[in-house]
Amino acid sequence: MVLEIIKDRILNEKGIVVVQECIKQHEKLSTLYPNAVNTFRVITYLWNGKVNHVPLALRIGQGGGYLDNAHAGGMFIGVSDTGQLNSVAFTEFGDRYEKHPDTQIEFKNYVIDFVPEIIKTTEKLHLSTPQLGIISWDITVDECKMIVLIEANTRGQSIWFPQMANGKGAFGENTKEILQFISPK
Repeated sequence: MVLEIIKDRILNEKGIVVVQECIKQHEKLSTLYPNAVNTFRVITYLWNGKVNHVPLALRIGQGGGYLDNAHAGGMFIGVSDTGQLNSVAFTEFGDRYEKHPDTQIEFKNYVIDFVPEIIKTTEKLHLSTPQLGIISWDITVDECKMIVLIEANTRGQSIWFPQMANGKGAFGENTKEILQFISPK
């Protein structure tokens, strides 16, 4: 019955129909919060001929919601390049959590070991589009430990929450040079 409804809808739909495969996230992400597909925001940028990345943030759903986006009620937390979560997660309103309010998982000492591979993957992806100076990648990892690209944002990117999650500026040692580059002369 459901398949017939879907088939009928596709055949009679005017315009474009998008069909997506359901993602079952990796156990390490599901343990944090199982009701949403929790995603890493990895922002890569080209500077001096090299792909760099901003400090990472993990977006996590909460409160029974199926979205991890901060504007949709989710939270976010800084993640080291080795996969260590910071000890405090935030909402866009500055609410702070040392453990997830639904699952009670403590963030301090929680490590997601596949983060270095996510970073390498996004750097390779950016090299395939060198005409773009900065890209925000939303990435998750599925139950088979396969990296899944949810989307690549090339406009209207949100750099504020990775900075808030990590308590430091986005461009690290490149900040001074980048500010000089973009400042009016």
